[in-house]
Amino acid sequence: MARVYGDTSALKPSQARALTRLHERTVPADRVVGPPLARTLLDLSAALHRRIGLYVDRRGRVQRVVLGSAHALDLPEFTRVRGARGRLRGVRLVATQLADVPMSDEERADLLKLRFDLLALLSPSPAGPQVRIAHLAPAPDGSVGVRALPRIPVSVLDRLADGTLDPAEAARHPDAPGDLRAFLERLDADLAAAQPVASAERRGVRAVALFVHQGGPTADARRAELRALARTAGMDLVEIVEQRRPAPDPRTFLGRGRLRAALMRALELDAELLVCDPELSPSQARTIAGETDLSVLDRTMLILDIFAKHARSAEGKLQVELAQLRHNMPFLVGRGTMMSRLAGGIGGRGPGETKLEVDRRRARQRIADLERRLARIARRRAQRRRSRTRHAIPVVAIVGYTNAGKSTLLNTLTGSEVLAEDKLFATLDPTVRRLRFPREREVVLLDTVGFIRDLPPDLRRAFAATLEEIADADLLLHVVDAADPDRRQQMETVRAVLADLGADAVDSILVFNKIDTLSAEVREGLAERFPDASFVSALDRASTRGLVRRIEDFLWSRGSLERPQAPPGGVR
Repeated sequence: MARVYGDTSALKPSQARALTRLHERTVPADRVVGPPLARTLLDLSAALHRRIGLYVDRRGRVQRVVLGSAHALDLPEFTRVRGARGRLRGVRLVATQLADVPMSDEERADLLKLRFDLLALLSPSPAGPQVRIAHLAPAPDGSVGVRALPRIPVSVLDRLADGTLDPAEAARHPDAPGDLRAFLERLDADLAAAQPVASAERRGVRAVALFVHQGGPTADARRAELRALARTAGMDLVEIVEQRRPAPDPRTFLGRGRLRAALMRALELDAELLVCDPELSPSQARTIAGETDLSVLDRTMLILDIFAKHARSAEGKLQVELAQLRHNMPFLVGRGTMMSRLAGGIGGRGPGETKLEVDRRRARQRIADLERRLARIARRRAQRRRSRTRHAIPVVAIVGYTNAGKSTLLNTLTGSEVLAEDKLFATLDPTVRRLRFPREREVVLLDTVGFIRDLPPDLRRAFAATLEEIADADLLLHVVDAADPDRRQQMETVRAVLADLGADAVDSILVFNKIDTLSAEVREGLAERFPDASFVSALDRASTRGLVRRIEDFLWSRGSLERPQAPPGGVR
């Protein structure tokens, strides 16, 4: 019974032989299914009180026999490449039903996921076998949907194929595939024509986001931030599936019905990845991964992926790996798609240990090793800070929300060429540059990693040594993207993170950046609400001169710089 897929343990020998002999049956290449085979399948299905499915190739040969339960078919996966990236599988599924019922969501999902040529559902009726046909069809937006045709008697479909059906009756079935070969050729051509439209706009891995929120302006800001995170990670976020509720469902994240619809939509859009916001619990991750073959990430994993992509220094790479391991430890309960992005090198089997135990032990060992190495780096950082203190070199740390323009400001003030991009977390490794004032006095400018709402705790712990630099600074420049409509919430997020770091007591200057993009009315409103703030365009060196004077005046007032004997002649 190796040639029959499914549980055959309870079958009689005669029933087992009848199923095996189905492999010997053929279907004319221009027919969906012939009446004799349809009757055989329905009779055998009724006798077993179980559903039967056949994989039939385009030559009409039966490739596989599937035996299901009374209500469902557990379909085997394919190993052949055909069927991916817009192509049809080259195989159709002919399956029985014990009664005439509509196509289920599971069958629709199978058609989308496995990309069958078509799905033919056979059901009994007093007039003979009936068939309900469904197939993939391109949509105007570049996605692929499922088109279900009206039920039709198998005998009528057979006569339509050989041209003996009365023209008046044939007109009642305009979409039925009479000549299957011609039908599939047209369908292949339609799908191929639609595929370049979808591919032309593809910028990376196609992803669908699952987003739970409570509505209001905060939801708008989080939605925009989710799109920016996906863009920075190199994803093509094709759709955001939202659900408004107080909190994610503790088991299914979205409600079960909404999750099923979201997964179906991901299949229609040919997505390869699901991104969930807010974070997933291990239970939610297992549930979603069990419902789909797509890879699954949550917001924290997405941020960690971005950090891993942007890490340049050895310290930055160690910090990111440590954060990833700490975050992924609770998910080490099995091998689903959730673990597809776990750091490499974890695996293997030891005597007397399960694979899971080995994974956990090696992860703990790696975490301990990374913590020791980062502790040594932290001691060296502390030594450098003490050296700067002995030499009386003031430190000005540039802090702010991610993508506020901190690195651009550093480049403009110091004439350096630190990487500055219109992406989240473009700066990961801390950058130190010197700013020289008149009278040969200098300060150290420290560019830091950008903050973000709900900054992952594992990330904050891993970057503790780096973030300590902020708390030891003499002055903070809190850079705000003045053009961002969510700037107030971003400012509150930065203040909260600084408080957690113990840096809320450090003096700071509020710097509104990108003022060149603001209208005069908006700028005047900000100036009224924040009279002590500086307003700059980090791309315009002239606009930063007032800020430089404020930095010098502040440090002089604290005794960090000597008072110049002559009026300042500018910044070099």
